[in-house]
Amino acid sequence: MDAGNHTQPQKIQSNRNLFTLDRQYIPDLLKALHTEQEDAIAEQLVGADYALYLLLAVEAAQQRANSLVDIAACWSPPLHIDLALCSIDCKEKHFSDGTKLLVFWFYEASDPNNWMEGFGEQFFDFTVQIDLDQLSIYSVSGPSR
Repeated sequence: MDAGNHTQPQKIQSNRNLFTLDRQYIPDLLKALHTEQEDAIAEQLVGADYALYLLLAVEAAQQRANSLVDIAACWSPPLHIDLALCSIDCKEKHFSDGTKLLVFWFYEASDPNNWMEGFGEQFFDFTVQIDLDQLSIYSVSGPSR
């Protein structure tokens, strides 16, 4: 396969989700973190190719959420941050310099459409970007509220 044909599908793929995990699966994944079961559960959810990346993203999002729990409880209105309420979308993003990222979007899934339209005060989200080549966290951000 020549380079021209190889890059085109990746550009198309960057506009679609590689996978979406419904929030019903997230509590079990969170409970399995740092146990012997974490790899097996992650592989069941997203397959062997993305399991490690998912685990890295979940750990990074959990650290970010934990650092904000007390602060968010004092916001007006207060915000209850719990990753167990989130769904997760994952996309691949390519840059002209050759950098390839997996972008994980953790979003409180009760009604993100209302939040996107400017309604809903309880919505929260986190974004974790992982460098595919370096197998490292590129950035963590959120919540966007």
